[in-house]
Amino acid sequence: MIDATKQLSFGQARPIRLAKLSVQIPWRSLAVQLLLVVALAWPLVFGQAGSPGENKSIIHFKNGDWLRGSLAAYDQGAGVTWRHSDAAVPLRFDIGQVTGITLDGTAVGQLAAGNLCEVQLVNGDHFRGNLAGATEQHFLFDTWHAGRMQLLRSAVRKIAPLPKGLRTIFRGPENDEGWTHGKINNETIGESGNWRYHNGGFHAKAAASIARDLNLPDRSRISFDLEWSGAMHLAFALYTDSLQPISLSTKENEPDFGGFYSVQVNSYSVNLLPVKKHKPLTYLGQATVPGFRNKSKSRLEFFASKPQRMIAVAIDGKLIRKWIDTKGFTGEGSGVRIVHQGRGAVRISNLRIEEWDGRFKGPPTHPIGAKDDLVKLINNDRMQGQVAGVDGDRLNVTTPEGGFPVPLDRVKQIEPATSKTAATVPIESRVRAHFSDGSQLSFLLNRWAADGVEAQSPYFGSATFKPGSIMRLEFQAEKSGK
Repeated sequence: MIDATKQLSFGQARPIRLAKLSVQIPWRSLAVQLLLVVALAWPLVFGQAGSPGENKSIIHFKNGDWLRGSLAAYDQGAGVTWRHSDAAVPLRFDIGQVTGITLDGTAVGQLAAGNLCEVQLVNGDHFRGNLAGATEQHFLFDTWHAGRMQLLRSAVRKIAPLPKGLRTIFRGPENDEGWTHGKINNETIGESGNWRYHNGGFHAKAAASIARDLNLPDRSRISFDLEWSGAMHLAFALYTDSLQPISLSTKENEPDFGGFYSVQVNSYSVNLLPVKKHKPLTYLGQATVPGFRNKSKSRLEFFASKPQRMIAVAIDGKLIRKWIDTKGFTGEGSGVRIVHQGRGAVRISNLRIEEWDGRFKGPPTHPIGAKDDLVKLINNDRMQGQVAGVDGDRLNVTTPEGGFPVPLDRVKQIEPATSKTAATVPIESRVRAHFSDGSQLSFLLNRWAADGVEAQSPYFGSATFKPGSIMRLEFQAEKSGK
């Protein structure tokens, strides 16, 4: 996360004096413990890359220091066991001084065809899985990273079925291969730099441009996690045919380019600007986002429909603004370009490009503490009662008027009855895992080994996750919000 690395310029290592860890502080008061006293003789410099081909995982400490290597094992008693190329044997660290671990997890498994849903929990966690059934106490989901999971009904805030047959065009990034770095020539922005790939995301501090032809379909949904530190000013070119940045102030002097939409996101607003050569620049309208000033991260979604000549933006699940271009759809390409204006530091991760069916989801509105489930249909009808189960691709809903089987492709979202006192994991024991497909789950981490990650939660009981599915662990993580 940005907060964990902001003093290190997004992954730029700085040496840590080994004596600081093993000599100047008594061993009994030291929470970060090295197993071997002979480490004093090693030429080990924390924060520096090891030998070529070494695992790129990183362990982060409370004081801002970090160390490359690989996670060998974890259990609650022994803490973190860590391997480094310069250490003859693994190192062991007390978990009390560790804030997080970024991992080389890039594996994304495939689920069998089923009732795929986006699931949001009351603590802000979220994942995708096939809705497999429901009992009096639980919802059942099949996941790619942990198999069958059963979620306590009172812990589930929203279940949104996803339309069948829509393609996922891109999910990542896993590296910067296939992306084009562009040089920004603008004296007001400052010296041009590059987006840098690191542990599942693109980072930028200086002004930078990165682009890729993603073969955007006529209807698309582009979603990603955005984190920032300091001021934030980004421009996203949608449906562009140019992989190089375009200076808007001198666009007539730029090499020929096709029309595109510039979605401009800053610390307080979102603007939409259609851009065509030899056409005057006219904004379609601004949406104020006052909450950005008090945040450092959000989930953004861009929606586009060529047939409707429409672009829309949602932030943290809430639709902020929808624009209709009365002059026709401006975008003439199929690529995306991301330009950082060089103000503050930003990180973009969990980027997903998908076909879109034209439906907007929404944040849950059913009050926490309600005694029944709320089922919202795509025609805006509502059903209140209890979701009794799933029969194939039909949702069985029991209402005061009787039981009704509802085709899942007609369900917009399910908002179960939730508890005001839903169980949670104490902060001193809580670990938040970020998965390579963008999922996020919080739990008590019992054990990490090559054969599986054993976790426990009052929300889903016990589960064993695939180690390669996890990209980042946050220790003693605060709640994400509801």
